[in-house]
Amino acid sequence: MKLIRNARTILVIGHQNADPDAVCSAYAFSKLVKEINRKAIISFVSPDGVSKLSKQLLRTIELQVAEELDLSKTQLIVTVDTNTLQQLGKFQEPIIKSLKPLVMIDHHAPHPENTRTATLIICDEKATSTCEVILDMYRQLAIPLKREVSQALLTGIMVETGHFSIANKRTILSACTLIDRGADPATALALTKQVMDDSERIARVKSAQRMRLERIGNWLVALSDIGSYHASAARSLISLGAHVAVVAGKRNDQLTVSMRSTHEFFQQTGLHLGTDIANPLGQQLGGMGGGHPTAAGINAKGEVHDALKLASTMIREFLTGAQGRIRCPAD
Repeated sequence: MKLIRNARTILVIGHQNADPDAVCSAYAFSKLVKEINRKAIISFVSPDGVSKLSKQLLRTIELQVAEELDLSKTQLIVTVDTNTLQQLGKFQEPIIKSLKPLVMIDHHAPHPENTRTATLIICDEKATSTCEVILDMYRQLAIPLKREVSQALLTGIMVETGHFSIANKRTILSACTLIDRGADPATALALTKQVMDDSERIARVKSAQRMRLERIGNWLVALSDIGSYHASAARSLISLGAHVAVVAGKRNDQLTVSMRSTHEFFQQTGLHLGTDIANPLGQQLGGMGGGHPTAAGINAKGEVHDALKLASTMIREFLTGAQGRIRCPAD
């Protein structure tokens, strides 16, 4: 509250290729700021633009997206749905060098590097989306929810939870609150319908063609490499039957790794993809990683083969444990 009240210009930033959770969070947070400091000038920027689905949403959400960074007049920087500053790509270094107050609002497992650069971290990894964290801020500050804000938050929650496929009790209660405040679930559903284009379909098929399947006890781990759509490809390998999927790709010098697992796998093994695999693996590869128990990612340097091999080794070592006994479904 103090940081917001003292700032005349606030820059809200989403991660690279900002998804609907980031965009909807940024919109709702911007409206929240205006309730606290009506004189504040707020802008939103996303390095390399926003995702295709986010562009669909922006037709109905009044949020202007800039792709270039201007810190000359910025007095406060706020990141949303961003696990590490490395996810800001080309903006990372200028932000760190600016020495401007930095607030990070997120729902991923916090990365230790954040404490070195952030003035304030508002992180709730028990939330299934950053939109839920923003909703809690409205509640705690007793700021009324307007219909358009409720609609944006419900839409962001719906997308981030895979249309409630990974929702928990808190998620459903949050959705009910937003519906009670005017959000329409049918509208949110219509806004988030996305037709898969040919390039994504081809990437998914190629990831299956190139897949190497490893069995660790009764668990199936799928490893594959593809040039783009890594997260989509990883999800598709899970839908094919793998318990864990790791998909990596490299463009120029940037290595990207996406990981997914089933809820059954997480519940029975306790392996958190974000903290147990992505975080340490990202550091080993000279970058950063993080995420959720069943969905995580890495941006780093290095080779695809090495990343997949290390990921496989780390998963195997975790499941085997110190006693060499694999944690299987029967356990």
